[in-house]
Amino acid sequence: MATNVEKGDIYFFYRPKVNVEKVQGLDDVQRLYMVLAPDDGDAARLFVVGKKRMPKITKGQPKSTAREWMMNDMTGKPKKIGEALAPLEYDTKTRGEQEQGEAIPVGEGRYAIFERNNSTRLAYRLSSPDKPGKAQQELEILAEASYIISVRNPSVDVPGFPDSKPNYPKRLQEKFAEKRWIDIDDSKLLDYESAQFLLIGAHDSLEEEDVTISGKASLFKTLGLKTREWPTAALEAGKFTQSQMEPETREPESDPSKGGERGGKAARNTSSAAGVAHALKGVDFPCNKADLIKQAKANHADDDVLKVLDEFPQRQYETMADIQKAVGEVR
Repeated sequence: MATNVEKGDIYFFYRPKVNVEKVQGLDDVQRLYMVLAPDDGDAARLFVVGKKRMPKITKGQPKSTAREWMMNDMTGKPKKIGEALAPLEYDTKTRGEQEQGEAIPVGEGRYAIFERNNSTRLAYRLSSPDKPGKAQQELEILAEASYIISVRNPSVDVPGFPDSKPNYPKRLQEKFAEKRWIDIDDSKLLDYESAQFLLIGAHDSLEEEDVTISGKASLFKTLGLKTREWPTAALEAGKFTQSQMEPETREPESDPSKGGERGGKAARNTSSAAGVAHALKGVDFPCNKADLIKQAKANHADDDVLKVLDEFPQRQYETMADIQKAVGEVR
């Protein structure tokens, strides 16, 4: 009998590579994201999935070679997750003005995390698209699927996994003892940024799992995204599509912390993601927190921007998308 740990909405997004004019397959994809929005909470989690695709499901028994890692990229209010998936315009020293396109919604549904057969399972059933197409097939997103999921002990090095480590409180860290991997008996293990997980493909039919997944997801409403602005061809018809939104997408006027228009002059004078990006004009990647602050000071950034940068986590930043994510973490 399955023991439920958590249920909620699950969403999949892919972000095309910078300057890709037409997305035709996996080679044109920069990242695959999974969003989990639990029913019994007011926060959602944004995960990056390794190798840009879900683990392949093998008929029959779970296969240990059909595995991928995923990492918590951000935990916050659902609308903050939506903002982190939006487009961003920034400047680089060597390539001039660059545009990081929005992440494309490619699947929505319901999920359950539960304990079964001495392991933790993550299972989902899509509500959109009705039938997976080319986009879902290349990203290994099935109509329904289940995976064995384990959480990595941040105190143990695991080859092939990111070096970032979550800041687990003592109560959660003690669960690991000397083990490299543990089951998820507490959903709080999923909440900490940089927490890492191992997914092993289990079943492509939920009939194989003793769990019921019901209800209908609401991606756009939950994440605060406007359907008329975001491309939906992948979500509705399973077709790959490229980014199409402009970075100047107007933010809600009721939120004074935003700069009016993302990428616009007002935003560049604030501590919004666009304002921080403008203050970091000319920064060389990869870089660390100290490098970011140094570059911002060289660009005569406002005190508000420097204050935001000072709150950034101590880690390496590879792209401007990482900067955007860090802004969402500290705002």
